[in-house]
Amino acid sequence: MKQHIEEISDLIENKNIRYEIHSFDSNAYIIDIWINNGFYCIQLFDYKFGISKVTEEIDFNTIPDKTFNEWEDFKFELEKIINE
Repeated sequence: MKQHIEEISDLIENKNIRYEIHSFDSNAYIIDIWINNGFYCIQLFDYKFGISKVTEEIDFNTIPDKTFNEWEDFKFELEKIINE
């Protein structure tokens, strides 16, 4: 998972986007991302990748809006969000 955390960080840093990484004893990670007045939460757990958009109408939930089993699928979705 650490390799993917570094790759995600590189993608985000290249766009000068604010983010915070949180790690847990369970080896899960959450990355909070603030993009264009939007707030996203990336969840990495059990070699799965999740993305959630958090709004005033949609509170944070531990269950991702979208879950991906493959890194390339997740990366494609993340790049779409980052490049909006």
